[in-house]
Amino acid sequence: MSVRTIFVLEFMLLGVMVTSVIAAQTAGEHQPPNVYIDRGACPFECCTYREWVARTGVTLLDSPNGKRVVGRVKKGQRVLALTGEVHSVPLPVVAHHDYPDADVKTGDTVYVLHYVGEGYWKVWHDGKVVEIDDFPDKGSKPKTTWWVKLKTPTGAIGWTVEHGNFENQDACG
Repeated sequence: MSVRTIFVLEFMLLGVMVTSVIAAQTAGEHQPPNVYIDRGACPFECCTYREWVARTGVTLLDSPNGKRVVGRVKKGQRVLALTGEVHSVPLPVVAHHDYPDADVKTGDTVYVLHYVGEGYWKVWHDGKVVEIDDFPDKGSKPKTTWWVKLKTPTGAIGWTVEHGNFENQDACG
């Protein structure tokens, strides 16, 4: 085999490899990450970040999924809820009808991320995050974790998943 033939074959092989990588990356862009993080999310209707009051003691960590304790909140203590993040393991679901506002058609696969409130769900579709109303909420739900960033009266700032231990989260009452 001549050097020229070998060079041409290697060049063609390189072209096939590059094309395969580009095709794989393009297809992957339409699927969400294994864990989707929705920064700033407050995952129920009338959910609000403001002053909350602790129903029980709560431990604050240095970051979502963190290990280092940076503060503690005592029962009855007022804290400032600064923001939150909903971490979701996307759940693939086939749409049973069209959702024109979200550009979802019957038969499309969407990845359910988390409930937003008022009947709306946040979903990943075709590389974009959209909200779908009246999504069937029967059956499987995505695994979600809601992390909340709090500031104590002493100035300690940390994260907790113990958000259910606070009053005054709901602006509707």
